[in-house]
Amino acid sequence: MKSIPQKREISMYRPEVAASSIERLRMVLESGWIGLGPATKKFEEQLAKSELIGKHPVAVNSGTAALHLALVVADVPRGSAVIVPANTFVSTAAVALQHGCRVVLADIERTTGNLDLDSVREILRTEPDVSAVIAVHYAGIPCDIAGLNEISARHGVTVVEDCAHAIGSTWRGRPMSESPNIQAYSFHATKALAIGEGGCVTFPDAASAERASKLRRLGIDMGARSWSNPYDIPELGFKYNMGDVAAAIGLAQLETLPEKLRQRRSIARRYREQLADSPVELVHERHESDRSGGFAVPVLVPERDRVRKELSAAGIQSEIYFRPLGEFPLGATRSTPVAERFARDVICLPIHPLLDVDDVDRVCDRLLGCVA
Repeated sequence: MKSIPQKREISMYRPEVAASSIERLRMVLESGWIGLGPATKKFEEQLAKSELIGKHPVAVNSGTAALHLALVVADVPRGSAVIVPANTFVSTAAVALQHGCRVVLADIERTTGNLDLDSVREILRTEPDVSAVIAVHYAGIPCDIAGLNEISARHGVTVVEDCAHAIGSTWRGRPMSESPNIQAYSFHATKALAIGEGGCVTFPDAASAERASKLRRLGIDMGARSWSNPYDIPELGFKYNMGDVAAAIGLAQLETLPEKLRQRRSIARRYREQLADSPVELVHERHESDRSGGFAVPVLVPERDRVRKELSAAGIQSEIYFRPLGEFPLGATRSTPVAERFARDVICLPIHPLLDVDDVDRVCDRLLGCVA
């Protein structure tokens, strides 16, 4: 009796490190300098040239560090309030609390998973001490930055963009880097540009980037270095710097990033084609000229937990992005009913460059079977 071959498990993530990273790592290790050094500087130079990141990037050790540094360099006042969408990872709110600010949760659009600008307007109307809003590009889907910038300018509020999911995303047909705001990126192992741990924060001007470069390494300024004075610290900073080991991996990942992003977009497009006109509700871009970089494929389904269990039994992994922030001890009490409903219904489907068309079709067939 022949055994029936088992279908391989479809994983949610499959980080793929470029082969050239081995040689780059060897060079760093043999150089005798593995901390913040020439490889990190070269990585920043490459990020600055890229349409995917651009502007004036400062490499740090996590996307969370990037967000915190963004608030500091933007001179967001301590003790003020920061608006954060309820549908995001806890880091987005945690950095505001760590900066000494109060978190005010804004509700979201069900169609995009992003900030609802009407919710932002209501907060600004009723909360007198708001100084900043952190806009998250959920799953890489661009937030309405033009609309948000118009509102923020009217109220004198700083906008910081959480671009952890948005590497490779385009806004109104243009690269995300063309936004005038400070932007924070993540290079975590699950992201499109995966180096394990790391990130960067980008600035529209060189002076802010220079300040951030000092603050990421405890504020140390080597400009006054002499035989009697090793360094000065004109402004106390943080231990947020990236090291050359991580930067070497990042440089290698940049070589293959355009192709990986193309594959991610192709996979996302296949999902949407297969799930169109079905009971599965697609989370999608607001404008036709917007494009997600393909960090995740979020969909909304009834009886989400049952569906996830059945997918798992079929060898298909899935994920939830995210629990609403109001469920965590952040001191934020504002009601966000759309985000709460979204969190009950959302399921994120596998997406990574090692998936093929048959894998995507298998996920869609099983998902539609579960929902039906």
